[in-house]
Amino acid sequence: MSINIVNQRYHRLINVILALVLVLGITVSGVVYYKGDFIANRTIKLIEQEVPAYDLLRKLNNGLIEQERLLYEFYANQQPNSFERGFTQSNQQSQDALNILLVQFGDIFPLQLTRTSLQELDILADDFVQNINASETNWVLAHRQLVIIGDVRLSINPQIQQLSNLTENSVTKSKSDILSGIDLVCIFVLVYGLATLILAYMVAKVMKAYLSTAVNNQRLSLFSTRNPNPVISLDNKNIVTYYNPATENLLKKLALSTGKAELLLAKDIEVYQKQILDEGQADSKQFEYQIAQLYFQCNLHWLEDQRQWDMHLTDITKRKKIEQELQYKVSHHPQTGLLNHYELEKTVTRFCQTEHKFTLGLIEIRSFSQLIAGQGVTVASTVVKEVASSLDNILSNIDEAGCRIFHLGEKSFALICTSDLSNAKIDSLVEQIDLRISSTIFHCQYKVHLDFGFANYPEHGNDYTQLHKNSLAALDKSASSGDKRHVLFNLQLGEKLYYEQQLIEDMRFAIETTQFELYFQPQMALFSRKVIGAEVLIRWQRNGQWISPSEFIPLAERAGLIDSLGDWILYTACQKAQNLVSLGWNDLVIAVNISPLQFGHKDFLSKVTKVLKDTGLEAKNLELEVTEGVIIFNEEEAIETLAQLKKLGVHLAIDDFGTGYSSLSYLRKFDIDKLKIDQSFIQDIQHQTADQSIVRTIIELGRNLELKVIAEGVEGNEQQDILASMGCDEIQGFYFSHPLPEEQFIDFLQKSKSIEISGLNES
Repeated sequence: MSINIVNQRYHRLINVILALVLVLGITVSGVVYYKGDFIANRTIKLIEQEVPAYDLLRKLNNGLIEQERLLYEFYANQQPNSFERGFTQSNQQSQDALNILLVQFGDIFPLQLTRTSLQELDILADDFVQNINASETNWVLAHRQLVIIGDVRLSINPQIQQLSNLTENSVTKSKSDILSGIDLVCIFVLVYGLATLILAYMVAKVMKAYLSTAVNNQRLSLFSTRNPNPVISLDNKNIVTYYNPATENLLKKLALSTGKAELLLAKDIEVYQKQILDEGQADSKQFEYQIAQLYFQCNLHWLEDQRQWDMHLTDITKRKKIEQELQYKVSHHPQTGLLNHYELEKTVTRFCQTEHKFTLGLIEIRSFSQLIAGQGVTVASTVVKEVASSLDNILSNIDEAGCRIFHLGEKSFALICTSDLSNAKIDSLVEQIDLRISSTIFHCQYKVHLDFGFANYPEHGNDYTQLHKNSLAALDKSASSGDKRHVLFNLQLGEKLYYEQQLIEDMRFAIETTQFELYFQPQMALFSRKVIGAEVLIRWQRNGQWISPSEFIPLAERAGLIDSLGDWILYTACQKAQNLVSLGWNDLVIAVNISPLQFGHKDFLSKVTKVLKDTGLEAKNLELEVTEGVIIFNEEEAIETLAQLKKLGVHLAIDDFGTGYSSLSYLRKFDIDKLKIDQSFIQDIQHQTADQSIVRTIIELGRNLELKVIAEGVEGNEQQDILASMGCDEIQGFYFSHPLPEEQFIDFLQKSKSIEISGLNES
């Protein structure tokens, strides 16, 4: 500032002005010093704390991405050593970054959510690792766990973005404070003088440029340069303005020209950019695309303040390959590689929606259980693979109706023909398949015979459920027929199917409302000619007509009602047996037939124990009849269950002995009381010497093993005499007595006290 020479009288005034200038200079200096110190502190905080927060957020995000990648890699190769080392390092990186952020930001809500999500990820990762390391890995669960981990990891992105926004806001505020301080300094400097103002203005411009450059350089150097994933910046015309070293590495990996980062852009990137700009609700979008043989996940961000796009690429090739493998496993049968039942349902549903006619066919290998029993599971599996390959080749060569083959189950296949096949066309198709299959010698010289069931859309159903049900009914008809290899669904089959479904529904209601009855068929000791017990037989009167057990019992097993029905029979039989005991027949034994399904349940023993306790019946008055079928698949469990039942004091009998899996070995192992000769050996015993030999052998076997032997189906005196001569212990049948309702059975017992059985028969 220049000072004019004035008069002596103005000397005092000049001194005052100088003093004022001095005071003003000191004041300005103080203000400049104070504001300068404030600006310096804010700048240091900006550089040392706020800007590095970007790097901490990047480390946190990269750590989470790396953990997810390692989990996917562990899922693919199951190599625990490299996984544990890498996963621990990535986890520690994320935790360290989070801890520093907590110090800088405090325990704010986004960090609380992030910390909770990290803890959840740790738990999910531990469960996933335990599943993979288990002796029998549940791959379906593992895939679901990976999806959940990915979802949780993605759920952290909004918190990271929010923290980034908080950091950006803090940087912006610091910038504003710095600028306001500079402006204030400028105002004071203007008062002090033009030269000081110009100098202050220049300093402010330099500082502003320095701060802006420092912020950008810090961001680029810390966030992008060290990022292992490619980062590319674009201007609003999609011209590359920046890319990090990882981008250059990717170009080399793909054998692309170095420096040509634009070659890595998605072809439809402008579509996603338009969506971001048009929607206006989010400044980023995530999508996937393929470059050569690699797959990438792109996080595209619009930076409004810089008017540019940032692309962050993550290589997801391994994850994509795993997803493709899982998709293949979901849609194909693991044994043969053919499309599975899920794809069949999807295909049929899609065809139904187009409303074009087509034919659904179901195919089964006939006598497959005999193949397993005779040759074993390995041979049977090989035969199934060969049959599947043959069917695929046959239909590919025929292809008259655009047929496609599916593998549904162990022995079951399906085909879809994209036209409505008539009976004649089905005959021709089946004949061609049969001709090729019958002329093929499969593994171990095995000859395969197939059964077919067909249904046409829309004639036999309008959706997958109806078409599959009707074609299955046709297949069942074919399988049960001795001469028909294939059946096309028809009205009669539909009526039968409807009748069986209605019967099942009525049976379910009958179980709930106790519409069933128990009849008693007396059992007699041959030599004492006394009634020693009775077998309970279930009876059902439906709409005034008796339904044969041979009709509704198989349906009950198929519909899953046999457990409820069997439980009711057991409880009711014990209840009525206790009633008989209370009437004075203390030694009477009531026999209850137990189905293999009922016997095979783990809680069967506890059920018997509870029924005896609830009804008050002593175990000695109960006899359980089991068939030889309970022994085939679970011999050890059957031995244990029978031993526990015997320990209770229950009598045990083998029903229909000689008609099933007859083996002397299990008779030695099982602690049973009685063998029951099936009526098929008794009904013609007076004429068939072979039946006599079989019955005599069973009786002698029982005697040698100290087992009682009872014959069922005795309908004549001659049969009774033959059995008596052979030494049979007990009989039951129409000759002795028909099955009787409870009241009639009680009358029968009362008469048997005073009347000889022979006399009763004569009357």
